[in-house]
Amino acid sequence: MTPPNSIKLEIKYINGGVMKAKGTNLIRNEYADVGIGTLIIFIAMVLVAAVAAAVLIQTSGVLQQKATTVGKEATSEISSNLKIVSIVATVDANTENASALNFSIEVSAGGNPIDISKTKVKYIDDTTAAFISPTYSEERTLDDDTNILSPGDLGKFQITLTNVLAARKSATLQIIPEKGTMVVKDIVAPSTFGGNTQYQLFP
Repeated sequence: MTPPNSIKLEIKYINGGVMKAKGTNLIRNEYADVGIGTLIIFIAMVLVAAVAAAVLIQTSGVLQQKATTVGKEATSEISSNLKIVSIVATVDANTENASALNFSIEVSAGGNPIDISKTKVKYIDDTTAAFISPTYSEERTLDDDTNILSPGDLGKFQITLTNVLAARKSATLQIIPEKGTMVVKDIVAPSTFGGNTQYQLFP
């Protein structure tokens, strides 16, 4: 005789050996496992994208700084800071040959100060092409440094010619500053200096 308060359960094996009581439904849900894996992959992709974005931003900043620096240097290299204002020849009255040249220079509009001690001067004629050591002075200065040609200053180079500049002869002056393009000026002696001891060749 079965006691009245007892419960009789009927056990069945279903789905390949899973036990289930009669009247009880067991649900297999495998979608949760797939969702967790997808979430992990998504988080990993977000992290990788964040790291890549940080690297790109940092790289773009560095490249921008380098581009700015290179641009300023290129502008300084291609722009001419020097300008020749005038060229006056010192003429020997006996030989009618120019034995020295005095040429005034100044900084071009918008140019930067120029260190004259690092500026080279080259003289070229039909027989000679050589660097020379000119004497530099400033006829007008806005500061106390006479070795720096600043905007507003008027400097003067004086060179003694190894080979005199005779009448109808031509020569070329090259002024090479530390930064900026080389200044080239062609000079041509007149057919006669007219007995003058100072003769203006330019302008």
